[in-house]
Amino acid sequence: MQLCLVHNQLLQGREINRIWCIQEECMNFPLHKLESHIDEASLIRGEELLEAGAAGPLSELEKHLWLSVVEGQEVEVQITPTRVIGATCDCKRFRQAGMCEHLAAVLMALRRQQQTQQEQRDKAKQQQQSTPRKLTTGIVLDNVSKEELIDFVRDYARANRNFAIALKARFASSVSEIASKEKYLQLLDSTINAVRKPDRSITLRGSQRLASVLEELQQQSVQAIDEADFTEAANIAQSIIEKATPVLKKTRGREQEIRKFINKAFENLHRLVSRRPAPSLLSALQDYALAEHSKLVYRSNGIDQAFFKLLLLLCQEPQQEQQLLDALEKQKEKYKEENRPQAPLLLLQLNALEKAGRTAEARHLMEYNLSQPDILQYAINQAHDKGLIPRVKALAITGLKLGMPPEVKGSLEEMLLQLAEAEQDWEEANRYAVSRFLDTLQYHYFEQARHTASTGWTEQVGHILQQLLEQPYSTLRRNTIGRIYAEEGRLEALMDYVEQAGSLDLLLLVGKYLVEPYQDRLFYLYRRLLADHLKNHLGRKTSQRIREVLAHLYEIGAGALAEELVEEFRSKYPDRHSLMEELALLNT
Repeated sequence: MQLCLVHNQLLQGREINRIWCIQEECMNFPLHKLESHIDEASLIRGEELLEAGAAGPLSELEKHLWLSVVEGQEVEVQITPTRVIGATCDCKRFRQAGMCEHLAAVLMALRRQQQTQQEQRDKAKQQQQSTPRKLTTGIVLDNVSKEELIDFVRDYARANRNFAIALKARFASSVSEIASKEKYLQLLDSTINAVRKPDRSITLRGSQRLASVLEELQQQSVQAIDEADFTEAANIAQSIIEKATPVLKKTRGREQEIRKFINKAFENLHRLVSRRPAPSLLSALQDYALAEHSKLVYRSNGIDQAFFKLLLLLCQEPQQEQQLLDALEKQKEKYKEENRPQAPLLLLQLNALEKAGRTAEARHLMEYNLSQPDILQYAINQAHDKGLIPRVKALAITGLKLGMPPEVKGSLEEMLLQLAEAEQDWEEANRYAVSRFLDTLQYHYFEQARHTASTGWTEQVGHILQQLLEQPYSTLRRNTIGRIYAEEGRLEALMDYVEQAGSLDLLLLVGKYLVEPYQDRLFYLYRRLLADHLKNHLGRKTSQRIREVLAHLYEIGAGALAEELVEEFRSKYPDRHSLMEELALLNT
């Protein structure tokens, strides 16, 4: 039975249509036995052409796809590492008989090339061999016969399912009897079935086994791209996407790792497209993405957007761009029905419209959806990239008026603060610095507010403190208020505040400001808080805490108080050995 396949590709800068004639009887045979499958006339004439130098150099267009020119006739041969699986020649005889002397010459040249390469490998191997000192795997493999090794591997694979899966994963690409994509789908099906429990979940160990197979296929896909075997790379990537996505939520504890392999599969498709493969493959990838993206399993796992990003990369013509936009509209309707956030699809739609040059539509879509944080950020980024600073500012202010979530509000205020400082608009800068400070309690914002204040700073500080005091209690808020009192010189208010707070931590932070003006009140507070701490806490950590506070008193010039407290504690707590040890360290 003879099959004819039209193969379109660009070759040497011109588009040609080739007729590939693939005959099971004559075009699927071992390369080293070509004499048994080629008629004698073609063999004799082909050998004459080869010896006369009429066959041009061999050129590998893609992995295992070879081109040569013989007597002005272009010959292409598709081989696996050892078998001839397809060929074509421009000559009339080939079109009539499916064989010719030109093809025979190229096949002989390919066989000679393989034989030369094998001889070189054998020679290099012999040169590297030395007298073995122990029994190693390498030595065993060098000495065992091929038949014995195959028998062993076959028997071991039957007895060990994990080994069988690993074997199939490693060498699936070498199998030519099964369609390229089908063998990878079968491999992943058998792997998933092997690790799936009766309730269809996959244990941690099973997920690890699946991840190992996916890792092997991922590496093979990368290698195929490097070797320009783009169809094989695409088939591997598609198989990973189709089979790994449905089991994502079943892979207990390893979902993120399995998702990583799906993402890498899409990355490989993007990389493949950037290598400019044959137009027929690009068209097939676009058809694939258009057909697959709408499946519920992809939406449920957040994978559908990756298909749209691939389509965005593939779009080159107005018809393709419109297909993408139509698909996005349909997907938005499904998102709406399923109550999913539409912002990711809107961003893709904006990118598609801009790529198609439909800027007015993109602008309208963007303006209509500014209330969505992702769209607002996209609009701001677009304006910033174009240097439209007034628009950036206007969009950020609009976002604040729309009541964005806290993290978005913070990002917008930070942007407006930077713009105001760049424009030396100190009033605006002060306003946003105060707002950021009250929201985050990050002190550098308070310092920015002080730096940008023109007049009335004292009054503004009072207003800021009042707002802080109205906020819910937190350690950070307490210490921040104390620091403001101290650095702004409001020492009377600070002393009242630390007495009210009753915190050793706060005293350690601001005590140095109060030693001179409020010595008696401060010393009384230290004595009371330390006594309470010892009364209510035991153990080494408590003793260490007491020593740290006493050491701090020495540092801020309150050594007399520290010595009084040391003697008092030694007299009152002689049986607390850890405390005595820590107090002794103060004298070292």
